[in-house]
Amino acid sequence: MNVLIFNSVRENIKRVINKKCGLNLSQTRLLLFFDRHKNETLTMGELAQALSISLSTLSRQIKQKKTAALITVERSKKDSSKSLNLNNDGLAKAQELKKVLKQIEEQIFSTWSDEDIQDFDNKLQVIVNNLSAEEV
Repeated sequence: MNVLIFNSVRENIKRVINKKCGLNLSQTRLLLFFDRHKNETLTMGELAQALSISLSTLSRQIKQKKTAALITVERSKKDSSKSLNLNNDGLAKAQELKKVLKQIEEQIFSTWSDEDIQDFDNKLQVIVNNLSAEEV
């Protein structure tokens, strides 16, 4: 098996998301994170840690015009921290993104049974866990 095929799949998915939703990968990750966590307000530090990125990377990402239009940033009155979550446009864009991701998933797995999909998902999770353990 050519394991580099995973990169091709990833790039095609990114291209479809960009074409249909106008989002890049960092915007996609932010929207999906907040959607999974019920749009809980987090500090920049908490969000950067949760996304496994540096605070400076997160800061650059949220300054992007398209990203800034999807989030609410509030400066703390006590210290220099900032808290953020999705605004109404971000919540709507997250729903749009989830619909597109569902369409992609249905297209990819259109000929597979639910059992085949679950088995594949389980095996991929094992691969991810094994690769993550090797990095430590």
